[in-house]
Order: sequence, then C-alpha cells, then structure tokens
Amino acid sequence: MDEGLVALITAGVGLLGGISGAAIGGRAAVRGARLGAETTARATARQVHDQATINHEHWLRGQRLDSCRALLAAYDRYAIAASAITRALEGETRASGEMRVAIGQAVSDIRNSYFQVRLLVSEDILQPARALRLQVEDHNECLDRWLDAFLAMDGQRMAAEQAEEDRLCTQLGHLHGELVEAARRAIAERPTTR
Repeated sequence: MDEGLVALITAGVGLLGGISGAAIGGRAAVRGARLGAETTARATARQVHDQATINHEHWLRGQRLDSCRALLAAYDRYAIAASAITRALEGETRASGEMRVAIGQAVSDIRNSYFQVRLLVSEDILQPARALRLQVEDHNECLDRWLDAFLAMDGQRMAAEQAEEDRLCTQLGHLHGELVEAARRAIAERPTTR
C-alpha cells in the first residue's frame, strides 16, 4: 500500500470520526439543553405556584383580620349603646329613642360581621365569635325586658332584669376577651407553605 493512500484512508477515518463525534456531541448538547430548559421551566412553574400560594395565604389572612376587626368594632358600638341604655334605665341619664336605634344597628352590624367571620375563619376563632354573637343577642333581649319592666314601673322585675344584665355583661366581657385572644393567636401564626 502506498503511503499517500494510507494517509488518505487515515484522514477519511479521522474525518468520519470527527463528524460522528460532532454529531454525537451535538445531540448530547441538544438533549442537555432540552433537559436543562425543562428543569428550569418546572422550577420556575413551582416557584410561581409557591409564590401564588403564599400571596393567597397573605390575602386570606388579611381578609380574616378585616372580618375579625369588623366584628370587634361592631361589638364596641354595641357596648357603647348598651351602656347608654343601662345608664338611662338606672336613672343616670335621660332615655331617648335614638338609643334603641343605635343598639339595634349595632346588633345588626354584629350579625352581619359574624356571617363574614363564619365564612373566613377557622373553628378556633369561630367558636368564640359565635358565643359572643349569641351573648349579645341574649344581652339585648335582657335590656328589652328591663326597659319593659321600667315602663311598667314594675320594681321587682326591674331589679331581676338589672341583676341579669349585670351577669350577662360580665359574660360578654369574658367572651370578648376570648375572641380577641383567639384572633390574636390566629393572626400571629405563620401561613403554611406547601
């Protein structure tokens, strides 16, 4: 065999090896790039999902806080209106029709706020919120009975309703404190991430 022919065959084999190596390397590079892009896309999608979950949790937490605030603000309005009626029934101030309107509106606000709370909060806040709402209803009915006894000038019934109002008022204070504490604990909790 001639040296030129050997060199030509060797060059041809080298060229084929180079082309084959380039093709294999190119396929591997394309496959690696595709796998890298897929991995990056999955990681980005997961990051977007996780961030959306965190954003939703923060939004929901804000909604829960707002609903608790609304209920507690309605309770404060009720407490002020009830106190005004109590002072009038005890003879410390003069009664007016506006007092009944104010307390009626406060009770209505508590009911409306409670229904929003009921939709948003967990059971650990819902239970004290429900107890407070029911106690407000009982207290308001007691004030109505006391007012009826006052208008009927029935001293015995007045004394009984005044004692009942004192008892219910004390319970309201405890229930209000329990709701505030439950809401404080819930707001202090960190949202869970998935």
